[in-house]
Amino acid sequence: MKLRDCEGCLVYGTDNKPLSRARVESDKDETIRLYFSNYKLRSVRFQTFVDFYDMQQGLIRCYCELVIRKNVYENRVNEPWMADCEVLEISDVFQRQKDLRVRVHISTEFSLVGGAFFTGTIRNISAGGLFVVTSQAIKVGERFFFTHRFDGKEPTRVEAKILRVKRAATGGFGYGCQFINLPTETEATIRKYVFAKQMEKQKNPGRKI
Repeated sequence: MKLRDCEGCLVYGTDNKPLSRARVESDKDETIRLYFSNYKLRSVRFQTFVDFYDMQQGLIRCYCELVIRKNVYENRVNEPWMADCEVLEISDVFQRQKDLRVRVHISTEFSLVGGAFFTGTIRNISAGGLFVVTSQAIKVGERFFFTHRFDGKEPTRVEAKILRVKRAATGGFGYGCQFINLPTETEATIRKYVFAKQMEKQKNPGRKI
């Protein structure tokens, strides 16, 4: 399997529960190597699922054989364990048309293309769109902008279009929206944000994100 732009993954244990996150390196020969900052691992060979977070292809879930051993390279102080990874089978791919969606709670201000402002809460988000709850009545097809620091540093301005509307259980309206005119860099930033939230959720399943 060829990874195009993948820096991280989530490795599962033989009990199908998240075991550890890892940094990913791959070369032109499609050799995949993982590096762990988790000190609690041990030398072992086993087969398990790995979620690769590829910025171009999406989330790629694979069944792999891992050979975990002590990191023998210069970065071993920060990453004491490494693993040779052989992909045995691609189990599922969450590509652009099947984007991974994660629950969030982002309260922010939105600006309609016509100039009006409204406040609302983003309840879930993917690299393709989002679901917003607000008391503002908006027509299907209308477009709006909002800004958020997806990387925790620089504010990112995003444009979206309302595709569908339904009454929210808590009152007001819920809008299913699609991102439009999304630059490649912004899409990659949002995709990375979604992956990070998903990894956080898997690591802390009982915690609200």
